[in-house]
Amino acid sequence: MTSQRLTTGALLRYIRGNTTEKANLQVVGIKPIESKTDDPSGSAKRYRLMLSDGKSTFSSCMLGTQMNKLIETNTLKENSIIRIDRVMVNSIDKQNGRVMLMLYEIEVIESDFERIGDPVALPLTDIINSGPNANRLEAATNNPPAASAAAPTTNVIRQGAKALPTLDDRKKPNGDNRAAAKGANVIDKERIINIDTLNPYMNKWTIKARISNKCPIRTYENARGPGKLFNCDLVDKSGEIRATGFNAECDRLYSMLEIGEVYYITKASLKAANRQYNTTNSDYEMTFNHDTIIEACDVGEGENIPQVQYNFISISEIANRAANSVCDVIGVVKSTSDMQTIVSKASQKEFSKRDILLVDEKASISTTLWGQQAEEFDGSSHPVIAFKGIKIGDFNGRTLSVTNSTLTRQDPTETERTVELRVWFDNEGKLMDLPDLSKAGEAGNRPTVMKTLSQVIADGIGLGDKPDYVSVKAVVTLIKKDSAVYMMCPEGKCGKKIVDENNGTYRCEKCNKTYNSFKWAYMISAEISDTTGAQWVTIFRNEAETLLGVSAEEFGNHKLNQAESIVDEIISKAINHELIFKLRAKAEQYNDERKIRFTCVSITEIDWPAHGRRLLNEINQMEPVQN
Repeated sequence: MTSQRLTTGALLRYIRGNTTEKANLQVVGIKPIESKTDDPSGSAKRYRLMLSDGKSTFSSCMLGTQMNKLIETNTLKENSIIRIDRVMVNSIDKQNGRVMLMLYEIEVIESDFERIGDPVALPLTDIINSGPNANRLEAATNNPPAASAAAPTTNVIRQGAKALPTLDDRKKPNGDNRAAAKGANVIDKERIINIDTLNPYMNKWTIKARISNKCPIRTYENARGPGKLFNCDLVDKSGEIRATGFNAECDRLYSMLEIGEVYYITKASLKAANRQYNTTNSDYEMTFNHDTIIEACDVGEGENIPQVQYNFISISEIANRAANSVCDVIGVVKSTSDMQTIVSKASQKEFSKRDILLVDEKASISTTLWGQQAEEFDGSSHPVIAFKGIKIGDFNGRTLSVTNSTLTRQDPTETERTVELRVWFDNEGKLMDLPDLSKAGEAGNRPTVMKTLSQVIADGIGLGDKPDYVSVKAVVTLIKKDSAVYMMCPEGKCGKKIVDENNGTYRCEKCNKTYNSFKWAYMISAEISDTTGAQWVTIFRNEAETLLGVSAEEFGNHKLNQAESIVDEIISKAINHELIFKLRAKAEQYNDERKIRFTCVSITEIDWPAHGRRLLNEINQMEPVQN
């Protein structure tokens, strides 16, 4: 293999500002860097790469934190061949050759490869002389006009339509450094950059942004003692970013910042975004500090800045998101519950709550409103509601709950989805019976991945703190018929096993009552198998009826009447019939041993055309075998 596999000269072209090129490069070094921060929210590991284009190497390449998983899963390592899909250049100190390439999106073409070529470090003179006119100068004669070689008079490198600030603040010979002339505490309004160009390696920048949301002040306590904080979302036409103020900055800035207003902001800290709590589309988040300067814009200055930026996911996708994470979602209010008052177990305080059923074209989900919002909400007109930063819960399925930092907008005009959902609901949505993610009984409606039984074990399905859901195509090979049904408490809401008193009465220990009758209920222990292995699963009620084709009452009566031939016939019909089993996998503790319990939540016949299309899609996604 020759160096032609790599995109020779790409590193220098990137540094010169040609960041649209999708170059193939080789990773020749990886160095972990722990970022440090004084706020209590933690820090994320960063990785610095040395890249080679076959001719030159460059060691100041920072991997975006969203790409960390490539290293953590050992997909990206030394000598890997990668393609650069999105890169930005950050000129920290161009005069001294301090330039950083920010790698936001890369694709690993080959994880394991031999070292290509004999590259040498990119000369410092090439980096220093790689200003915005470098591409023109390279093609010029050896004695270009003095004007062409002169240093640019602006502090901005142009990258397409975006302005990337350099941090080269060299003093001009005549002393006309504008930032210095204006004083250290004055915002340079001629140096405005877009939010989507911000990164932690910039020293001087100013943004012009609108406050799209601001949460109330919260308190916390850590090893350093008690504290308080607030956060707000900043938005401009390029994107959005979350900003947080702690303690003194909380006191100084909270009352100053108003939702909907536009401000100039400079001198704040930046770090990698915490995706568990931050749904903005920025790779970073901002922390206000004692140097931060904020100045309100004049009336009319921010007319071209949007009110809010959403990153909507569909309601059905919520089933695949982690509990306690946050998301942006939009839907129509199909129904509204009465307002309730609950008492907190921890504080013994009363809270008002109201549940609404939020729907879109594919699914529905229960959503809880709290406090004054719950008391004042009127869903009689079936409004479209957008939530930004709403919390996902997992009680009895998936639920949504508004928090102090959630931005709620009714019939929002900022998104085209409002009109789309309004038309859909009025024409057909209000009559549709959609899967409800909030009902545990409808867990079978959750989107699941299809795996073989060996993959289920190999992938550690069910080993996490929360249950996992997976689908398998398998046959039942064995059913324990003696324990397939049990005597259940006749009280509809109980469902517990009762004790036969052998005198015509039956006692329920949970209800602490004795009854003259009971109900039969399924609790089948069955072995399912495919070509890769076998697994014991538990099958209850509706799913058991689907499998055996008779009700629990019928099966139990045959067993009670000792009609063994009928019971055997029912079970034999259920065995060796290929079906799709959707399983809930959850780790449980048995006699100090941790085991995975598999419970069947849905059994369906195989849709062979759909199954064939899925197989074809998987085949098409496989990488071709290289000779």
